Amino acid sequence: MSAPAAPAATIYARGPFQAGGVIILDDDEANHLRVRRVEDGDAVRLVDGRGGIATARVAKDHDLLAARVVATTLISPPPTTEVWVGAGDRDRFLSVVEKATELGATRVLPLITEHSQQVATRFQALHVEKASKRAREAIKQCGAAWAPALGSPLPIAEALRTPAPRAMVRMLADPGGGPLPRIREADAVQWAIGPEGGFTDTEIAALKAAGFRSVALGRATLRFDTAALAALALTAQARLGSPQQGSAG
Repeated sequence: MSAPAAPAATIYARGPFQAGGVIILDDDEANHLRVRRVEDGDAVRLVDGRGGIATARVAKDHDLLAARVVATTLISPPPTTEVWVGAGDRDRFLSVVEKATELGATRVLPLITEHSQQVATRFQALHVEKASKRAREAIKQCGAAWAPALGSPLPIAEALRTPAPRAMVRMLADPGGGPLPRIREADAVQWAIGPEGGFTDTEIAALKAAGFRSVALGRATLRFDTAALAALALTAQARLGSPQQGSAG
């Protein structure tokens, strides 16, 4: 018996997926399949960004493209990994969303800060849908099952009104900070990254009062987009090097 054909493409579709169900593809995904020259009956991989993965067969119905689900898998959510980023330059922020998705972020929160409000090209609420699309494209490319939660920019004070779980590891990227604390595989992690010009002293005081500890990402002062990705990469590396839950310590 020959092995099943590899999926011709990975596409985003709204879940949940059910075996035997038919998913009507939106215009962007249908066009992606046309560009890839995917034919009627070809196998594709579906992702919904919420842990749902399915194998499906393309079904053409006149001008509509659909996918008939063959089998489904539900992937458990990854450890909570949030990055709060000063909502600076829009294009750089969109790049952060894309790369943060690849690095396993579960939430990217744009922060309204004193300095970010002075950036004419800053990321704003009207850019959230574009950011969500970048996240969806990223999970298709990297094979992840989960896309990060995204929302409109929030003032720091409003973001801090929701208390963090007691076990949350909260870190503030700061060139003058200390070393990365121990991060276990299942630990919930939250990073705060300043915008162009950094956080003000008042903003830093508010973050520290909420339990954020200063952590250095290196010897140089990094741009906010570089800092966000460095923080996520360090977190991923720390988790890989931590003992598995339940193993002898």
